[in-house]
Amino acid sequence: MRGDTERISGKSGISRRAFLEGSAIAAGMAALAGAGLVGCSSGDGAGNASGGSAAVSADGAKYEVYDADIAVIGGGLAGLQAAYEAYAKGKSVILIEKSQFGFGGAAGYNWDQFINFTRDDLPWDESGDFVLNELTDKKIAKATYEGLNHEERNLLLRYSRMGGNMYHRDEQGNIMPLFDIPVLYGIYRGFPGHLADHVGATGLKVLDNTMATDVMVQDGVCTGVMGLHVPTGTFRVVRAKATVCCTGASCWMYGWNTAAPQSINSPDNTGDIDAAAFRHGCQLEASEFVQCDLINIEPKGIAASFVSGIGADSGCCEFICDKDGNYFFKGMDYTTLNKITFTQTIAKNIAEGHGTENGGVYVDFSTPEAFSRIGETYIRNIELWKQVFGIDIEGTKLECGLEAYEHGGNPVTDDKLMAVSLPGLFHARGGGYCGSQGGSSVNIAPRNGIYATRMAADYAETVEMPVLDDSVITAEYNRLHEMLGRTGGKRPQEVRLAIQRAAYEALQPARPAEKMQAGIDELIRIRKEDMPNMSPADKSMVYNTDWKCAIENYNLLDISEASAKAALFREETRGHMYRSDFPEQDDVNWLCNVRESYNDGDITCEKSAVVEIDS
Repeated sequence: MRGDTERISGKSGISRRAFLEGSAIAAGMAALAGAGLVGCSSGDGAGNASGGSAAVSADGAKYEVYDADIAVIGGGLAGLQAAYEAYAKGKSVILIEKSQFGFGGAAGYNWDQFINFTRDDLPWDESGDFVLNELTDKKIAKATYEGLNHEERNLLLRYSRMGGNMYHRDEQGNIMPLFDIPVLYGIYRGFPGHLADHVGATGLKVLDNTMATDVMVQDGVCTGVMGLHVPTGTFRVVRAKATVCCTGASCWMYGWNTAAPQSINSPDNTGDIDAAAFRHGCQLEASEFVQCDLINIEPKGIAASFVSGIGADSGCCEFICDKDGNYFFKGMDYTTLNKITFTQTIAKNIAEGHGTENGGVYVDFSTPEAFSRIGETYIRNIELWKQVFGIDIEGTKLECGLEAYEHGGNPVTDDKLMAVSLPGLFHARGGGYCGSQGGSSVNIAPRNGIYATRMAADYAETVEMPVLDDSVITAEYNRLHEMLGRTGGKRPQEVRLAIQRAAYEALQPARPAEKMQAGIDELIRIRKEDMPNMSPADKSMVYNTDWKCAIENYNLLDISEASAKAALFREETRGHMYRSDFPEQDDVNWLCNVRESYNDGDITCEKSAVVEIDS
């Protein structure tokens, strides 16, 4: 439990208070409704939504109904900020979280969270925003930046007011920056769990352990979201005037190249709402771009991600070399070394045959100089690695590989972060915003969560609470339960692994055309042969992870195929991708975005002009 949010266990039945809040429930549905009312707050103040009433469709579909002005999907950094913003504006709000409340997305990791924010009240295009690049939708960038004042953009101040104060400090108690440059300030140890505690204390309604499986669409308008309460198998319907998606990147299509829980590749990030919007006619943009770092340690399964490892991201770039002892970055000004240049340099070297046996490079800790350069936040891990893994890095060359940990493809939005093809659905990442960067930075997620919710709140003022369409609810209910009733096919976990292997084959940083095409061919084969027969072995309704995996696989497959086709479609090297057949950036032909469209399982790509301020 986080904060004061009332949480009602599915096994313990419905509380008297929660029962009295809801509509009258038929006696035969009491157990079902009681099992599903998880995370509902008590009270009638601002931020509280109605819900928990049970219903049965004409076709026998059983579900719970919750009503709110604004539904927020995702309880990470963006989602928590979005939910709190809606609450502060006096709107009824329901937060839908796939995992347990307070433990979803970046808010749940509670590693030494990296926090950065703009230092000065600069113009939007001089702000030091990590996302701004040649393919960024400039109207979105300008609107989201100027939509908050400087104090609101100062995440250090914002988190401090919400109870976060465990920042990295010196012996005198002064906050120590990770970096301090004219446009940006960054620190470690934000511990975003404090944000979850602050939001939980409001008492706003939270439906946690609830997987959003589809958005509700009526007459071309998003009218809420539907999903599955995983602990009980209860089908849930959240009717809302506006829906804000804060589900992050679809990075689980790569799986875990590493096994550490600190890896940004979260098993919950399966692109559920992005894929749902895609199937409802929203184009995706910039899906070919990923964000990478040299954070995968050999042997496979050992992570060197932020503050959990001691690899190349520990500040030892000067000592990275290939198998022949060639050092890529020795003697250079590291302030000019961005992640894209970093990734492309290493990927090109590996593609040219200079990589290690496992397709990586080395971080050379064989000299005292190199060993002494390990960043302060990584030093603590040296003895830990000896004890846990039996690896003593001092005096050795540590083998590392590139790991993809972010994904750029999201539904195309306007400068209010509303999906251009689906009014009522707002998206904190906004397709086209990240461009060739391949994903947002930590300051962008909460900022855009706030901005998207403000726009959603304005939109909610202009519409009435939608009337439930029984046919829409029944169709999704039947889709999910049809999967559960299958027998004799492949296990969902087996299909999941096949999707991930094919996706990474096509989307790894070094991308020869033949590998991308092989990955696409395999994804198409999976769609035709494996998906129709995929069958959960577990037929129960209680914490059926087989069923959950099967549902997610459809989303992963759609996003993976769209991304792989976009990568093959873009015939150049740009961002975190290196193509050996097109090794140069080609601004003449490819200074544009790529958009993907979905038509009954057929995914196609097209060029789209970069949105400029004057366009």
